[in-house]
Amino acid sequence: MGWTDLLRRRSPRTRTTPVGVAASLAQSIVESTNALLDRLEAEGFSRADPVRARSDECLLECTLFEWFLRDVEVTRDFGNSTAAVREALAGRLVIDLERSGVTPSCLRDFDERGRRRFAEYAAALALSSSLQPLGAAVWTRISGGREPSERMTMLVAVRASAELARLKGLGARYRIVGTLPSPPPPPEAHP
Repeated sequence: MGWTDLLRRRSPRTRTTPVGVAASLAQSIVESTNALLDRLEAEGFSRADPVRARSDECLLECTLFEWFLRDVEVTRDFGNSTAAVREALAGRLVIDLERSGVTPSCLRDFDERGRRRFAEYAAALALSSSLQPLGAAVWTRISGGREPSERMTMLVAVRASAELARLKGLGARYRIVGTLPSPPPPPEAHP
């Protein structure tokens, strides 16, 4: 056993940059969004409203919800690095959404829509110790409807509760380090 093994055992946190944390979180958001969409399909959303269930808007709203849940923990756990992680994550999510085929017109106001949703969801989260107000706000956005469905509100609230519990202490998994400086350019060869 070498000294690096001893250091690794002492510090189980992953050393990474804000961009590295964002990459990990983006992957988690993509996986969770896909799981949420599968669950909504299993609950019959795609039969009840096939156009909305297959729309870019639905995918975008599900992604914003999953991102919001992670942002709650990023805000709690990353201190001075919060802004850098948020910025890197926003950029990464836009790229992932573009790759998944979301139309540019749907992504045009992505940053502004994200800010509005986060404010709306944070207000709903603060209303009660229950996550039901959050579930209602999220389901209304996902479904594109005016009245939240009680069953789907509960489904989203239970999902939020499970995700927030799973994400608790997210910052303890990482040790944020600054970006490494670029190496100096090679010296010019003189003939």
